[in-house]
Formats: sequence, structure tokens, C-alpha cells
Amino acid sequence: MADCCLLRTDRDDRTRDDVLRPRDPGARSGYRGGCALTRLAIDCDPGNGVPGANIDDGLALALAVASPHVDLELVTTVAGNVPAAVGGGIAHRLFQQWDAQVPIVVGANRPLVADPGPWRRVLDRVGMSEEHRALWAGIPRPKPAGEPSEGAPEDAGLAAADALGRLVTCNPGQIVVVGIGPLTNIALAVETYPRFARDVAGIVVMGGAFAVAGRPIDTNFGYDPQAAQTVIASGAPLTVVPLDTTVTTMFTAADLERLRRIGSAMSSSLMQTVEPWLRYSAQTRGIRGFWLHDLLTVAMLIEPSIVTTSPARLTVSLDSEPHGVVRRETGGTGNPVTLVESVDNAGLLEVFFEALTPPRA
Repeated sequence: MADCCLLRTDRDDRTRDDVLRPRDPGARSGYRGGCALTRLAIDCDPGNGVPGANIDDGLALALAVASPHVDLELVTTVAGNVPAAVGGGIAHRLFQQWDAQVPIVVGANRPLVADPGPWRRVLDRVGMSEEHRALWAGIPRPKPAGEPSEGAPEDAGLAAADALGRLVTCNPGQIVVVGIGPLTNIALAVETYPRFARDVAGIVVMGGAFAVAGRPIDTNFGYDPQAAQTVIASGAPLTVVPLDTTVTTMFTAADLERLRRIGSAMSSSLMQTVEPWLRYSAQTRGIRGFWLHDLLTVAMLIEPSIVTTSPARLTVSLDSEPHGVVRRETGGTGNPVTLVESVDNAGLLEVFFEALTPPRA
């Protein structure tokens, strides 16, 4: 892993307007040092603390906050794993626990076109057993933050889309946007800001499934297939991390113990929601722990050598059921992307734990 000594300085006085304001291309807010940093915006749907909701968004946020190689400048939330306002509340609570000063904007609470009802019945854990709910006993329920955008689909999520659009277009070629939920907010930014696709340094999305047993579509592309296709067809430099790759990752009980031993405020706050999720995932999926879908999207920006990639051309199915199926195209059709084909799970975990472990005095 690259050895780079960086000193993080106080960012407590940074506001949302400060983040969205254009900056000297040579300047790096909050850091001093000679190494280039990845300036990052994360669009997510964190579920930490919600019974049955995936917590890997929270791990991705923790890595982005803790890593000296990342400057996390904006977080937006979207409906998916949880409603957008709930995700915003979770992000606020995590950042308070970590003393992280990053603007959070609540975004779209429904897809661009699709009816969210069938997905919400699954994602809201309707019918979840009391035995499984009991795994989260004693954990405070997250409180929604702000109000998600409602009303006509064209109005949904404009607060988050505006924040993303302004940040990217005011800092052309400098901001990487990571999408680890349904892509509604990012699609609206593409549609609202004509320069967005040209000005963004790159978009990394977790989504799509090609040949995963029992999963013809993943949640992120399936929940809002129109948004997925909009982003893929935008012409932006795009990296897709599909479910096929992320289900080869694993966080086990041994990793949980390693997280516990760190003993920092961040690791302790993560333990509270990682532990019940690990037990739930193992019990309901028959695996040794849980997959690290979203963590991978940030870790590979810090240490690209943990993944292998290949060029591909993709489209997202909109005209046949189930909507949201992603297809590899040949013969010059489809939209060019970089596809993440494999991951070194041990390397992924090392990136995560190295960032979260405080330096020795």
C-alpha cells in the first residue's frame, strides 16, 4: 500500500456552501502534504441500526472519513435500503459519533419512474420475525433527518441532485462521485446539470448482476432502473462494481473481533450495528458473515491493486420484466464502462482496518 504521510487539520468550520464553492485546483481542504487526495462525494442509503437493513454503507462512510487518502466533501442520501430521510438521520448520527464535519443532504425518496411499492415491502422488512428483530435489541432506532423530496418524479431528490451538481461543476475534473444506493440522485444531477457528466472526475457505482444465483437483478439497479440507465448512458467516466464481484467478499466473526480490538470511538460505534447485522446475515443467508458491497467502492479508490477490471459495454433493461437487468453488449452497442471483475478480500479488509486503526503514539 502506498506510504503517504498526511496531516488532517480541523474542518469544523466548513459549511455546505464552503464545500460547493470553487477551489484553487492545487488546494486540498483539511489536509497538508505532498500526496494527491481523492476528493469524494458519496450518495448512499445507510441502514445502520435498522433491523434487517444492510450496514455496508456505514462501513464505506467510515473508511472515507478515516482514510488520510480521501477528502470526503459531501454525503447525499437516497431511498433504497431505507427511506432517504432515515438514511440521512443515520449518516448524521454516525458523523456525530465520529466527530466528522461533512455536509449531508437528503435526496430522492422515490424512483424516477418505477413504483417503489414492491421493493419497499421487501426493504422495509415486512414480516420480519421477532427473533430476528431481537438481534437489534437495545440499539436506538434512527431518527429521520430533514425532509426527503416528494411530489412529482421530476421534483424528487433535487436538493441532493443540486448539491452534487454544484460540487462537480464548480470543481471540474476534481470530484469522484460514489453511488452505493439506487442512482436516482445522480441521474437527476446528470439531467439537471448538462456539464455534470463532462466535469465529474469519475463515477463509481455498486450495482448490476450478471450471473448471481437467484438474483437476476440487484437492489440498486432494480429499485430505480431508469436512473441506472441514465447514469450508464451519461458519457461520464464510469466504473461499475457488480454484485457478482461483491458477493466474493466477506466480513466474518474474526473480522468483527479485530474491529472490536481497535477500541476507538469510530470502531465502537460501528460495532453496535455491525454485530447484529453479521448474525442476521449469517442466519438468513447461510454464509459465514456478510458481504462488503459498498465498502469495496471506496477501498478500491484508496488501493486500486485490490481489484481487477476490464472494459465493457452495458445497458440496463427498461422494456422487459424484470426491469433493471444489466446486460453486456457487443458489436459496438451499449455504453462504455470499466467493470470490476474480481477483488482481493484480504486486501480489501486491510485497507479498511489500516484506516480505522489509530497510529501508535
